Amino acid sequence: MAFNAKRNDPKLFTAGAWVSMMGADFKLARAGNPAYEQALEDSGYRNLEDPQDKQRALYSSIAAGIVRDWDEVVDNDGKHIPFNTENATEVLLDNPDLVNRVLTEANTLENYRREDVGTQAKKAATGSDSSKNGASQAKA
Repeated sequence: MAFNAKRNDPKLFTAGAWVSMMGADFKLARAGNPAYEQALEDSGYRNLEDPQDKQRALYSSIAAGIVRDWDEVVDNDGKHIPFNTENATEVLLDNPDLVNRVLTEANTLENYRREDVGTQAKKAATGSDSSKNGASQAKA
């Protein structure tokens, strides 16, 4: 089996991919993307000492740099909460379990795979093995 170096869609790292969790759909960019890193820098997170200030700065950075959109996020009355950075920050502050899930999903590379990766793998599997023979013998 070969390593597919083109299996990820780098555009999704920043633009985000839709992930269903906790009864809603969230469009999440990859953790560590440039927008998230810039949001962390802009928030002053790395220089803050007060735990509450640090938490707000972190969650605001997640809202600005990782969460790109959502669907089916509602308040206590069932009204849809429109997506924006401020609302996302408040939702994250009120739901630390959601923060954990967002970060877990934002670090799950399978969420950012190219849609045609299955087709690519089939092509590679049905390709010629002639170049593999030398490598296989070298390993043995």
